[in-house]
Amino acid sequence: MPGLSTSIVPHFMGWLNFNFPAPLAEEGQRMLEDSPSADALADNAGLWPYLKKLALRGHLTTMANMLERIAPAKQLSAPASRWARELARISRDMPLGSDEETAGSFNARWRLWNSELQSTATAIRSLLPAATEPPDAPLEVVYSIVDVLRGNGDAMSAMGETWQDIMGATLLYSEPTAQADRLPTLTTEVTDGFQTDDFSVLDKALVALLNHDLPEFLVYCSQIEPWLAAHIADTMDHINILEICRKVFGVDPRDHYVLALGEAYLSHEDLWRVGLEYLGATKAGPHMMGEYAVRIPIESDRKAEQVLRLCDKHKLERATDRIHRQLGRQKWQRGRLGAAIEHFAQARDHASIGQVCDQLWTEFRESRTLTYGPTIDGVLAAGLKHDRLLFLTRYRDFHAC
Repeated sequence: MPGLSTSIVPHFMGWLNFNFPAPLAEEGQRMLEDSPSADALADNAGLWPYLKKLALRGHLTTMANMLERIAPAKQLSAPASRWARELARISRDMPLGSDEETAGSFNARWRLWNSELQSTATAIRSLLPAATEPPDAPLEVVYSIVDVLRGNGDAMSAMGETWQDIMGATLLYSEPTAQADRLPTLTTEVTDGFQTDDFSVLDKALVALLNHDLPEFLVYCSQIEPWLAAHIADTMDHINILEICRKVFGVDPRDHYVLALGEAYLSHEDLWRVGLEYLGATKAGPHMMGEYAVRIPIESDRKAEQVLRLCDKHKLERATDRIHRQLGRQKWQRGRLGAAIEHFAQARDHASIGQVCDQLWTEFRESRTLTYGPTIDGVLAAGLKHDRLLFLTRYRDFHAC
C-alpha cells in the first residue's frame, strides 16, 4: 500500500478488505479457467465489472494480469488493446511506500506516476468515439479505470457502488499519505454523494467512527447489538479514549452498556450466569451482582443450587440470605416444610422457622400424627430452641421406647 508509517491508508484498506470482502484473485482465476482464450475472456460478461472492482480496491497486480490476458482478443479495437497493455504496465509501477522512506521522497515518486496517468488519460480521451459513433466499450472501461487511478473523484463516485469503496479509492489514489485526522473531512466529502438517511445502522456507526464522533458511534453500536456496545465501550476505556463519551453521556458509558448487557442475559435460560459475571465487571461490581442475583428466575432446585453457588463464589452474603428466604417461602407455600426450614436456617431467619414450627405443632394437634421427624431433629441440631418442637421430640422418643 502507498504511504509511510504515519499513513492511515494501509490500515484502512486492510480493514475494508477484511470486513467488506474485495473481489478475490480466485474469482479471476475461475474466470480464466472458464475462458481459457483471450477471445473467450473478452466475451465473459463479468470481466469488466471485475476489473473495475479490482481498481477500486487497489488490487492492481491482479488487474494487470487480467488486462494482459485480454489484450490480444480480436474483439478489442487496436486502441483498446494497446491501452489495456499500457494500463497493465502503469498499474504495476504504482509507488509503494515504506517506513524508511521520507514523505518528500515518496511524494516525488507519486507525482511522477500520477503525471503518467494524466498523460495516459488525455491520450485515451482523444481516441474515444464521438457520441454519434459506435461505442468502444473496452476502451471506455480502460479510460474509466485510468481516471480512477489518477484520483478523479467524479470517476470514483461513478464507478463505486458503496461509500466504503469510494472512500478506499479516495485514500488510495487521491491522498496516499493521509493521516487519521483527515478521515472526518474525507468521509464527509464521500458521503455527501449519498442519501445518508437511507444508510443502515452499521453504515451510520462506521461514518460516526470515521468522523471521530465516539459518543454517536457507541449509540449506533448499541442499536446493532448490545454485546458490541459493551465490548467497544470496554475497549475504549482500556485505551483511555472514553473520557469524551463520559462528558457527553453524563454517566459512565462502559458501566451503562455492560450493565445493560448483563441485565439482558439474566432472564436467558443458558446465559444468566454470564449476565451476572458482566454485572460484576462494572464499577459497582459486587453490589450490582447482589441486587440482580435475587431477581434471577429460579424454576428448579438445580438452578437454585447454581445461583447460590455463584453467590458463594463472589461472596454475596446478603444476596445469599435473601435467596434462601425466597426459596424458603416458596417451599413453605408448596407444603415442603422440611425444605423450607432448611432454607430459613441457612438465612438464620429464626422468626420464619418459628412460624413453620407453629404449623407443625398445629398439624400434630389436629392429626395426632407426628410427621417431619428428621426436620424437627435438623431444626434442633441447628441450635433453634422451640418449646413445642422440644415437646414433640420428647413425645416421639417416649413412644419409641
